[in-house]
Amino acid sequence: MPKDLITVAIVEDEMILREELSFQLAHLGFEVHAFENAEQFYRYLAVHPETMVVLDIGLTGEDGLSICRHLRSANAEMGIVFVTARSLREDRLIGLQAGVDAYLTKPVDIVELVLILRRLSLRLLKVSTDTQNRRPSSASPSLTVAATSSQAESAPPPAWKMEAESSFVIAPNGVRIRLSVNEAQLLRVLLKQAGAICSHMELGMALGLTVDEIDKHRIEVILSRLRSKAARSAGVALAIVSERGIGYSLQA
Repeated sequence: MPKDLITVAIVEDEMILREELSFQLAHLGFEVHAFENAEQFYRYLAVHPETMVVLDIGLTGEDGLSICRHLRSANAEMGIVFVTARSLREDRLIGLQAGVDAYLTKPVDIVELVLILRRLSLRLLKVSTDTQNRRPSSASPSLTVAATSSQAESAPPPAWKMEAESSFVIAPNGVRIRLSVNEAQLLRVLLKQAGAICSHMELGMALGLTVDEIDKHRIEVILSRLRSKAARSAGVALAIVSERGIGYSLQA
């Protein structure tokens, strides 16, 4: 297969759904590998560590939550998406606590799943590129010192940071700003995936909303208020950009 295809592993023990989902994603340009249990998936993952995964929760044997926790503890950047029949708010919150990037319920909207997977693939590509750029150069010591000096001169400015276990955000100039609960929930998601697009679905789930409750206008109101508060309190722009029809992204 062409090397530029996005690789996705599907772990689903219901054969018909597994085959249908595999067919649809392959038809839409993904390289798909499907498995019915954790054991099969782990064997594949051992030699394909950069694979994204679409997980069912109610698997035979090790369930999807356990798989997700294991994957996330080993790799903070791996793209993980739940596609499950469990639609209760409590189930969704447990899934998000396990470290999943997105929580979708069956029957899945294939367009939404594709958008999420493509965004996650951009994150993996960025991590891979950054890792390659950090590899030691074989250049002479003098050239290495010169390059390091040049990089220091062009280093990016300090970034926005959320304080752990609080609703305060710290602006690049050091000003601390108290956020509302909803503002903090959305900003944590945007900061975690800075530079990538966060869908309305992801942002809505960060607010604890069900699929039927997600309101794009409400999200826009909260983010607009957040941008205004940042500019007013710190005098620094918080570059939250609307990605038309898809979601939002936080730019440098």
